[in-house]
This record gives sequence, structure tokens and C-alpha cells, in this order.
Amino acid sequence: MGNRIFKIAYVAFMALVLLAVVVFMILHIKAGLQSGNAKLILAGYILIFIWGLTRLYTLIKNLRN
Repeated sequence: MGNRIFKIAYVAFMALVLLAVVVFMILHIKAGLQSGNAKLILAGYILIFIWGLTRLYTLIKNLRN
């Protein structure tokens, strides 16, 4: 039972991290993408978002089993 509570807390934490990444990505887009470096940073945000989604999917899948 205790282990399940920690798994649920970790899923909630990962969801908050993903939400923060999306917020920072939106703020970065609003600031503008004039320089080439900003496009690299945006690509990094997208990669982190994809990693977080796959991690969250795996955590939820393991929680259901």
C-alpha cells in the first residue's frame, strides 16, 4: 500500500514537471524566436516534453498493473 502511494505521488510530480515545461515553452515562444539559438532551446523543450510524456505513460501503465 505504501509503495502505491509513492507511485501516485511520483506520477503527480511528473505531471507537474510536464506542465512547467509547457508553461516555460509558451513563455519562450511569446518572447520571440528571432535568433537561431532560441530555436535550439525550443527543440530542447520539445524533446523534454516528449521524454516526460513517455515517462508519464510508463508510470501510469505500471501503476495500473
